[in-house]
Amino acid sequence: MVTPIPELPPERVQPICDAATYVPPGRLAVSAEGASLTTIVGSGLALCVWDPFHSVGGMAHFLLPEAGTAPAAPRYGDVAMKALVEELTRAGANPASLRARVYGGSAPPIGSASGHIGDRNVAAALAFLKAHAIPVLERDIGGAGARKILFSARDGGTQVGRIGAT
Repeated sequence: MVTPIPELPPERVQPICDAATYVPPGRLAVSAEGASLTTIVGSGLALCVWDPFHSVGGMAHFLLPEAGTAPAAPRYGDVAMKALVEELTRAGANPASLRARVYGGSAPPIGSASGHIGDRNVAAALAFLKAHAIPVLERDIGGAGARKILFSARDGGTQVGRIGAT
């Protein structure tokens, strides 16, 4: 069962069901029942984190690296990643046992002088994981086009399919 994040409205957390649960952009989901989670990312980022010893896992799909002065919401990486780790811990995960997989960060068709948003999302995720001593076991990042992710919250297994350019 998913526990809503206290700082965010409950409708921002995707409920878990027996079939693969879609995690929309700007949302996250956590399961202690071994649910499968799925999403599609382009320049946004899907962060899949699990505890292999307690079979608890979750996914955050964020669009921008940080909230800055905007109201806290899981569409921002800094908010989503912190909330994901907190929810995993509440669901029974041991923070010292967490493992991660990182997907997305594709280049959008319009560039920016400060680096494209995909690169900034990847940098934010990798910095967060390093700061929290969460090892990254797999990353499929950058490039062009989108990725469809299917993640098992039970064991951290993933299937990644490319959509569009590679």
